[in-house]
Amino acid sequence: MTRDLRDRAAEAMREARIGRTRFGWDQCDQEEWRRAFDAFVRLGKRLGFDVVDTRTETPRPAAPSNPTIYALADHRDASVERSIRCDGAGSWSVIATKHDSRAASIDAKPLLTFTLAEADLDCDRILAGDPSAKEIKSVLTKVAAANVIRMLNAETMELK
Repeated sequence: MTRDLRDRAAEAMREARIGRTRFGWDQCDQEEWRRAFDAFVRLGKRLGFDVVDTRTETPRPAAPSNPTIYALADHRDASVERSIRCDGAGSWSVIATKHDSRAASIDAKPLLTFTLAEADLDCDRILAGDPSAKEIKSVLTKVAAANVIRMLNAETMELK
């Protein structure tokens, strides 16, 4: 079943404006965004364009099935791989795994464990210019990892 164009476009405008957030479409003031879409349609008519409904809506891509969603070599030591892993129940970890010359895993240790809510609050503090934000342990790693989690649509893995 395809949702109403007004709802789909309003959700798209919201996501384009503020990105995907921890508060999804079902948890926001939908009517405010619907009114913004109505205003956009009126503006379009005045400027000579129409919004055309193609009646196709594709669902968001499925979340990754593997708990490790992202991995790359450590910039300082190529034998170490950093990865982002979902630990379940809202918890995420950045893991450092040491590999030997045969690419076998030798040692894995968590560098950071956090929730997306914590990362969002830290991001808010950074954007607000809070000088104490620079004292937060691994804040840049946490915010970057949260960005990757959302970019890969992996935040839904928390619910499993």
